[in-house]
Amino acid sequence: MEEKLSSDIIVDVIEATIRVLVGTGLNRDEALQVMLSQIAAQVSPEVMKIATQLNENYCHDFDKAMWDMGEQKSDEPVTSAEFALGPL
Repeated sequence: MEEKLSSDIIVDVIEATIRVLVGTGLNRDEALQVMLSQIAAQVSPEVMKIATQLNENYCHDFDKAMWDMGEQKSDEPVTSAEFALGPL
């Protein structure tokens, strides 16, 4: 039986992708823009409408997240799923 992805795993995968892009010299905002441009080009307009609504409702919650890796090892969980979109 195939295990479903939990919100924690999804958040960790997204954060790992951001870290890889930051490792190429982009800052965090640029890395998110690269990911968003690819997603926006590949999803339907209906999905983008939902995404826009989610952004308006929950963007401020992710501003509260502690994204600085500091001394944290890159293989440790991000544990940012406690914020608004984590339960999705």
